[in-house]
Amino acid sequence: MRSYNDFEIAILKEISSFRKEGIISLKDFLQKIFFNTDRGKALIIQLREQYTIYFIENKIYNNPITKRKAILEFSELLTLLDFLNSSGIISIFRKQHSIKEPMYFLSNLFHEPKIENNKIILNDNGVYTDKPEELKNAKGDVIYKGIQFNDSHFVIKNLMGSIVISDKINKIINEINPKKIKVPFYKKKSFMSFSLFSIAVLLLFGIHNSNRRNTNEIKNSIHKLHKKLNTPVKRTSNPFKTTTTKSPVKKYGIDISKWNGTILKNKLPDSLHFVICKATEGKNYLDPMFKDNWKQISNLNLKRGAYHFYVIKDNPIKQAKFFWEQIKDMTLYDFPPIIDVESGSSLNEKLSISEIKNLQTKLLRFLYKLETLSGRVPMIYSSHKFANIHLLSKKFSKYPLWIADYDNTKSPNLPTVWKNIGWTIWQKTPYYSVNLKSTDLDIYLER
Repeated sequence: MRSYNDFEIAILKEISSFRKEGIISLKDFLQKIFFNTDRGKALIIQLREQYTIYFIENKIYNNPITKRKAILEFSELLTLLDFLNSSGIISIFRKQHSIKEPMYFLSNLFHEPKIENNKIILNDNGVYTDKPEELKNAKGDVIYKGIQFNDSHFVIKNLMGSIVISDKINKIINEINPKKIKVPFYKKKSFMSFSLFSIAVLLLFGIHNSNRRNTNEIKNSIHKLHKKLNTPVKRTSNPFKTTTTKSPVKKYGIDISKWNGTILKNKLPDSLHFVICKATEGKNYLDPMFKDNWKQISNLNLKRGAYHFYVIKDNPIKQAKFFWEQIKDMTLYDFPPIIDVESGSSLNEKLSISEIKNLQTKLLRFLYKLETLSGRVPMIYSSHKFANIHLLSKKFSKYPLWIADYDNTKSPNLPTVWKNIGWTIWQKTPYYSVNLKSTDLDIYLER
């Protein structure tokens, strides 16, 4: 028999009370028993970027004792649900989430959240977040503080969808609260007190040790979650951006456009894991090979990406809308939208200081709009030379970098803005042969 602490017993009783209701919304259930204003707890899952923020009310967060208790209860909730699901006591049915659902919100504090002006407005009272680790009221006062961790697969598995509760839950409840049986008078002897005391000690010892063992029901991901929840995570100022603690793995791929023709029709080398294709340019140009390439990459089961060639003279908002209209069927497994801005983006490569500032302002407007439309942080493609002259605003550092550098070095030369951030994709050479056709070879740091 698995042992349960007081917190888990309370959750089990709540689950049992819902048993006769058939298929239950897991969101509604969890908001009633855990993620609510009475408990001072909330959760936001960034589905596309795959990270989670667990929010705790200030008065809980600022007290080390109550903060630790809140963290442990969150972990215990996940552990219990996973155990019940794997044991067939409950069945969790996950919904499929499309690109139109960038985030998942858990708390009765939230009501029809929406993204406005680079903020996530969480309810009609003006509660919002503009930083991953904070929820603020309409006055701008921080009311909840959050703990961020990255690998949200386990959380998504257990906290999203619907549940069906089996009659097996009754057995657990009966084991927790056994029916009282009258003890015959002749058994109430003083000599039994020592035996009872001994049994109690053994039971406590057994429970203590069983809680320390790695049982078959509690998966390795639980232990990783415990570690992450108790390990400080580097915070960012961007509510859509995630940090990672895993060592990056190098993956190789290519980027293509109409100039590469039907390069994807023939078999690609097994060493390639992704393909990025040109989608649009300016406010109305669609690459004639894009739709075929986009579909073909998906058929090849490769990670795919699409980029927009930014034209400085064109309206940035119109460019963002046009680009998103072509790629809005992208999935969670695709690269985020990519913006290619380089020397060819301008008719005049030697821009004045005022023209450079204007370029940066408009490009940021484009990026903000694209981020609002897609719910993902776009990626910037550029070269060291161009970026170090034209992309000097620190605001660009929030965007992952796809750097073009063909100097055949062990690592690319990074522009000043990304020196301390690093690169995500490296376009290493333009001379990679696929089916006797030359294209660019890229390296992606998968985290």
